[in-house]
Amino acid sequence: MSANNAHIKRLLATKQCQGGDLRDAHLTRLNLSGADLSGAKLMFANLNGTNLSNANLSGAELSFANFVAADLMSSDLSGVDAKGVNFLDAKLNHAQLGGADLVFANLVNANLEEANLSGASLEGANLIGANLNNTQMNGINLSGANLGHAQIRNANLSNADLSNARLVEADLSDANLSGVNLRNANLLNANLNGANLTGADLTGANLAQAKLDGAIGLYQDNLVGMRPPDRPPASQNHPNMSYVSVLQTNSLHSSSNHLGLPRPGLPS
Repeated sequence: MSANNAHIKRLLATKQCQGGDLRDAHLTRLNLSGADLSGAKLMFANLNGTNLSNANLSGAELSFANFVAADLMSSDLSGVDAKGVNFLDAKLNHAQLGGADLVFANLVNANLEEANLSGASLEGANLIGANLNNTQMNGINLSGANLGHAQIRNANLSNADLSNARLVEADLSDANLSGVNLRNANLLNANLNGANLTGADLTGANLAQAKLDGAIGLYQDNLVGMRPPDRPPASQNHPNMSYVSVLQTNSLHSSSNHLGLPRPGLPS
């Protein structure tokens, strides 16, 4: 079904189209700054290069819409249904995306600096090269997402799900990763300097060549607050400890991979 022409005319004339039917609409390179599109239906719409800064799109349906290089700075996208949306090169810094459904979204090279993605779902999303510095992402679902080369400095990812995520050469320095699920994540060459990993689940994670200077909390939840030894004696068993020291980082997979390459089964 195509967009309602009357709704398009109303949007262009007034920048007001709450709940409007804009499916498949061609709205490229327009100035819709400050527009109210809350609850609007924008599935498969084309908004390539459109200015939507400070716009209200809360609760809108954006699945498979095209926002390539669009300006969504400081916009409200909270609670949007945006499965498969294309935000390639989009400006989303300071945007509100709390509770958004961005499953399998394309956010390659998107700027999300200081955005709020708390509680959002980005399962399987592509965030290669994205800027997520200083972003609020507590409780976010990034399972299976690709964050290779992403900038995630000083971000809040507490209690996030990053299981099976690809974080090759991602910069997570000074990030809050407390309580994060990193099971089977690929952190090859990732920068975790100064990161807080208290209570994080690193079962099966690939930390080959990862930088961990100043990282804290690399031990099991029930030992939080205790200062772990610099390196556990080789002959001592620790049945209740899942400890990862900086000295051990490059040997985590040495028994199965003498070349220091990513663990089999994970992308390189």
